[in-house]
Amino acid sequence: MTRATTVMLLSTLVAGSGLLLATCGKTPTAYQALGPVSRVSASSAAMCPKPKVPEKDQFAYHKEPPTGPLPATLDPEPFKDQKSVYVGYSIASKIPGLLYQEPCLCPCDKLAHHESLLDCFTSGHGEHCPVCRSQVFFIYEQHKKGKTASEIRNAIEKGDAWEVDANKYAEAHYAEHTQTEQ
Repeated sequence: MTRATTVMLLSTLVAGSGLLLATCGKTPTAYQALGPVSRVSASSAAMCPKPKVPEKDQFAYHKEPPTGPLPATLDPEPFKDQKSVYVGYSIASKIPGLLYQEPCLCPCDKLAHHESLLDCFTSGHGEHCPVCRSQVFFIYEQHKKGKTASEIRNAIEKGDAWEVDANKYAEAHYAEHTQTEQ
């Protein structure tokens, strides 16, 4: 299969998911193997349409809390110069059991065989996907309000997670996470 064919197939798959990442200049980790592509920028996330609200159980997640140890999220330290990424990985490291029970609304479950939003932050995927970071910020805020994994998932399915601007959230919370990490 040629590179052009692979890119076209991935673009079709992504567009079919309602995320339109390829047309927005996004480069999820699954695309990195295709060669040089543009890097996700903070400003490009604001230009993309919101992902389509998923149908119930359309994306992969675990319905029950984990029963054993979970894989560690990546250390946020290497991402310190990318505020949104740094805050995303910092938060993910605090709530892995909750992320295990939440779906990721980008096509990583199909492209990278992710089983929940946690997988996006145990890998480098969260660095390249503003959808994943917006979700982790929304989930964290709902968690702080005492919401259960099921209640949060229902809110995500209604589209409430798209009220979070990942860049604004990260800007507002960056200092708080750098202080607690030290």
